[in-house]
Amino acid sequence: MKKAISILLTLCMVFSCFSIGFADVDTTDTETEKVCECENIPIVYVPGFGAGLYLNPESDDRKAVYPPSATDIISAIPSLLFAIIGIATGNEALFGKAAVNAANKLLAKLSCDDNGNPIYNTSIDPFEYPEYDIHQNVTNDITDRSFDFEYDWRLSPLDNADKLKDFIEHVKLLTGHRDIAIMCHSQGNTVVAAYLEEYGNEGVEKIAFLSPAYQGISILGSLYRKEADISGKADELLGFITSVMGESDGTNAVSVLLKILNKTGFTGGLLNFLQKYLSSQFDLIFSECLAPAFGNLAGTWTFVPDEYFNDAIDTMFEGRKDAPILDKIRYYHDNVQIKLPEIIQETMDNGTDVIICAGYNISTIPVSLTPAVHSDFLIDTEYMSIGATVAPFGKTLGNSYKQAVDCGHDHVSDDMLVDASTGAFPEITWYFSGLSHSEFPEDYYIFLNTFFFAEEKMTVSTYEKYPQFMKKDKNGNIVPVGVTEETDKDVFGFLSSIFSF
Repeated sequence: MKKAISILLTLCMVFSCFSIGFADVDTTDTETEKVCECENIPIVYVPGFGAGLYLNPESDDRKAVYPPSATDIISAIPSLLFAIIGIATGNEALFGKAAVNAANKLLAKLSCDDNGNPIYNTSIDPFEYPEYDIHQNVTNDITDRSFDFEYDWRLSPLDNADKLKDFIEHVKLLTGHRDIAIMCHSQGNTVVAAYLEEYGNEGVEKIAFLSPAYQGISILGSLYRKEADISGKADELLGFITSVMGESDGTNAVSVLLKILNKTGFTGGLLNFLQKYLSSQFDLIFSECLAPAFGNLAGTWTFVPDEYFNDAIDTMFEGRKDAPILDKIRYYHDNVQIKLPEIIQETMDNGTDVIICAGYNISTIPVSLTPAVHSDFLIDTEYMSIGATVAPFGKTLGNSYKQAVDCGHDHVSDDMLVDASTGAFPEITWYFSGLSHSEFPEDYYIFLNTFFFAEEKMTVSTYEKYPQFMKKDKNGNIVPVGVTEETDKDVFGFLSSIFSF
């Protein structure tokens, strides 16, 4: 019996020695090589729609399919010419057929099957994990601390969220940081929202949602339910071009010319003329081009707002309601898009600092049945802000307007265009007047730097220089909306006053 106990004790001592040895190796590896306590937290940047797509990306005959190559564009020119001839000769059928042929030459290779998988061997470039270590270049600039996550924008945000998780884990191992921050733009917000729904916010210290598309775009909603209308939108077209050009006073040469054309009725007549062709051929364009190219792209379905969603599904999937891709499309809509306020609130409750940046005072593209609304050129301000009250484009809320939600803080812009109090998160949502969708002036980066380096939770009341409503001035700087600027008086300003409306 004593012998047996002695043998047992000896074995225990041997295994204890092994376990201590292994523990020493693991601890050394973790604490001296992988754990970093510096304040230069790495930032994972999730960009928007538009990563390059390639046919046969891993072979020698790799070819760009998005953006279209010069060869594809040249091949579409004859069809475009025939479309123009169709308009010039009054041949609506020729216009429709030629327009479809031209579009398909540029878009066909983007298509996915009913499972949401690319029909052709197309994808982004083979993904390579970064090797750059932020500690080799320690600065206070977020661009020196960011790691770009590339993804195939055609795929479901849930699929891309899985890849984002792996990417984040790689960045943590690479930099030795337990926590990271996230900065996402446009469609990248849908991927991050899906990531938060799937994996939560553990290890995510801060998130900046920039020009977010996570609740859709009205223009896409209209197109996906087969609606397109440019008739009677001369004023909206003027507002769109003027606002995109950053000419809020409307006194530059192009603005004045458009005002003259509007005043004479030329622009309205031209749009009505073109609408006749669009109306007669849009069913053909939709069924033979838009639906095949975009119907099975789960990623672009995230751009369809909730109020358009069911009609868009019925229209786009008419006759094929059993397509497997519908499960992915509906999952994002049901579990991410319409639950977004709860997802963001839970993220903040669990300790992550969040800001939302939305643009306004730029018209939406005037091609839908609905009137033009405020946007950042592409995404509606209402959707970016998750519910802010915004005046109709070209008008104000009115001098007698009272803030809708009395929360103890002033959330109405000085230009009387936005009431942020009805948005889901008025204390952490900033609005930038005249700043277009992908415009990032230096002051904007400084603002973001301030957020990522702030030790306290940042709200619209934290810094006097960064109030809730800011604008791009004529020098390209970001200043509070209340700051007035002098307008240069010239011949165009004089003509503009004559042709004002």
